[in-house]
Amino acid sequence: MSDDPYLLPHSTVLRNRFGVINQEELDRKEANVVVVRSTLLQANPLKGNFDKAHLKAIHHFLFQDVFDWAGAFRTISLLKRDLVGGMHVTAFAPPESIEYELKELLDKLAQDGFLKGLPRKQFAAALARLFGEINRIHPFREGNGRAQREFVRQLARAVGYPPHFEVVSKERLVQASILSAHGDFSMMERVMDEITDTERIQAVAKVIEHFGSHGFSWNDRYLATTTPGESYSGTFAGSDGTHFFFYDSENRILVGRVKDLQGMPKSKEKVTFTAT
Repeated sequence: MSDDPYLLPHSTVLRNRFGVINQEELDRKEANVVVVRSTLLQANPLKGNFDKAHLKAIHHFLFQDVFDWAGAFRTISLLKRDLVGGMHVTAFAPPESIEYELKELLDKLAQDGFLKGLPRKQFAAALARLFGEINRIHPFREGNGRAQREFVRQLARAVGYPPHFEVVSKERLVQASILSAHGDFSMMERVMDEITDTERIQAVAKVIEHFGSHGFSWNDRYLATTTPGESYSGTFAGSDGTHFFFYDSENRILVGRVKDLQGMPKSKEKVTFTAT
């Protein structure tokens, strides 16, 4: 018998307000209602001071139709297994330290003026650390990612650098979150830099639109733009005339500038270049 009070008896499915006992059905119903509430939240952000109460209010708003405990911090320990970066287990903050660690983190955010006045790249780096630390603490039993995205989205919009999470694949954000939970913020910093940069957002959005028109599921793949100064090699896949995308040796999908290539390659042709 599980000692997790959040689960249905003799099950791995979370207790829920739908009365659903099947995980796939719960995932579907939860996603449907939360995406609507997320849209409402983006149109009408909840007022708050970017503190613990504000984060709780966002989580409650998103998940109030799904869980009775929406907006309440978890009371049990949480572990997640992964293979990114050679790590095998991610241990989140113990329940007894959630309140203290979040207060300390968000008090510092307030002391830093809520990151106002920073150049975009510095802001992106600071936002990455904030996002990564909230994820490491993992204050809720479920729904942490969606709640923290809305929290930092609202913060960033108030500062003038709205992040476009819609161009970040789930796989890439998961990898960045795992690494940041273990103290490596480099991938998360690249994510936040990319999704606050208008040019790079537009380049990835066009590739995503292309994938959508061909029925290709991109969300479970690593998708990113190239980084200026870095050298790349891979297999050319397509172009819109200004940008192109290719697959590298790790089967990641990367988006680069056509001007960095020597001529226009054919589909599946090998390319080698340095990004600018």
